[in-house]
Amino acid sequence: MKVRHEHSGVTPAAVAEAADMLLVAGERPSPDRVRALVGTGSHDVIAGFLDVWWEDLGRRIIAPAADPWTPPPEVQQIAAMLWIRATAHARAMLATSHEEERERLLGTIAQLETRLQDVSSGN
Repeated sequence: MKVRHEHSGVTPAAVAEAADMLLVAGERPSPDRVRALVGTGSHDVIAGFLDVWWEDLGRRIIAPAADPWTPPPEVQQIAAMLWIRATAHARAMLATSHEEERERLLGTIAQLETRLQDVSSGN
């Protein structure tokens, strides 16, 4: 249901979710902080989505969800910090994994090129 922005790869929903997490964690959402969490998107596109998020924030504060199962703000803040750390850790692990896979594939390509040269020179 998320609609991607054609030029940046970031969605309004992803920006809103990241901004909510930052706000709950006690940080002011900014395009740079949101991009660090989302992992993509231009500064201008994220800034535009944040403008919409700020406009919606007032409405959400005035008429918050009346869900009795919503955790207290302190628990939400701890959960948000854990989530931010977990996603940062996952991104770091993914980057390492991608780099290892890239190196493995480059090695395989080099081996195949060597075999191809050997076969070509043998004919």
